Amino acid sequence: MGTPPLLPQPGASEAASSPLREKLRQLLVADSRPEALAFAVALGIFLGCSPLYGLQTLLVFALSAALGLNPFAAFLGSQVSFPPLGLAIVGVEVALGEWLRFGRWTPPASRGGAELAHWLWGHALLSWCLGSALFGGALAALGGLASYGLLVTVRTARGRPRP
Repeated sequence: MGTPPLLPQPGASEAASSPLREKLRQLLVADSRPEALAFAVALGIFLGCSPLYGLQTLLVFALSAALGLNPFAAFLGSQVSFPPLGLAIVGVEVALGEWLRFGRWTPPASRGGAELAHWLWGHALLSWCLGSALFGGALAALGGLASYGLLVTVRTARGRPRP
């Protein structure tokens, strides 16, 4: 017994009239097994923790489509970097990267916005990338496991067994 579709099926005339509409529909109802949805959320969290601001959403949709995952579950996971939580994540990632590279964290000398940005991009970018791979990976694993547990619990409570 499969999982019922999330959206009603279009009429024959609607699907035939718009290939783009049908493609969008296929993306909306992409694999909805708990494992696949949890992996999509984890992918989104990992990309949301990356220092690729401005490209995160594009990467989320591109990778989820390429992997056949639900792009909206991945997008939801990527919202972990929404302010103010995103600022805390960046701080933890930079500090972790600095500690891994140098054995200590050296905060920037100035607290000014432009000087802080210069320090971050000039000195700490490599640390940020290293820290984001480790911290983002750990956060993605935790988020994926939590999503999986929540999805299985909700489906069981609704009386739908795992597919």
